[in-house]
Amino acid sequence: MGYARSSIEVIAAEAAVSTRTIYKHFNNKEDLFTCTLENSATTVADAFDATLLSLPVEARPIEAELVMIGRALARQPIDHPDHFAMVRQINAEAAQFPAATLQRWYEAGPGRVARAVATRLTELAGSGQLRIPDSHRAAGHFIAITTTEITQRSFLGAKPFTDASIRKYVTEGVAVFLDGYRPR
Repeated sequence: MGYARSSIEVIAAEAAVSTRTIYKHFNNKEDLFTCTLENSATTVADAFDATLLSLPVEARPIEAELVMIGRALARQPIDHPDHFAMVRQINAEAAQFPAATLQRWYEAGPGRVARAVATRLTELAGSGQLRIPDSHRAAGHFIAITTTEITQRSFLGAKPFTDASIRKYVTEGVAVFLDGYRPR
């Protein structure tokens, strides 16, 4: 149904609760959507942070490190399909969503994940393995190069990705990223 065409009455009916119950917790539809999007984005970002923290701290080739990060990024839509269904809706209806709702969603999820990637890239640059003049810009490039093809194919109805196909797309993306960010 989407944001613009939904109403508290429709949401209450779908949730099998009264509108009074919803208004007890939220001031209006915007508050409800903002809270829902922010909580969902936080869950995805928390999972990504946990994955980054779980990566073993050991000396390994830069390619292997970046592939592990890229795989964690690429698995997000697979591991959190409900959230990414909402993301597709947001992309389709961005003009209908209140700007404050979109900003809070971005900060709780995509922005936070991008900052975590930027931090990791800065650490790798500090060890001399990457040349990163702007870590936030590099993170944007890395995320785009390692995940866009998977995202586009999934939107087009591609069959579920296997770990092997994810590794292939991410590994190819990492090679492209390193062509631009490896020290010369």
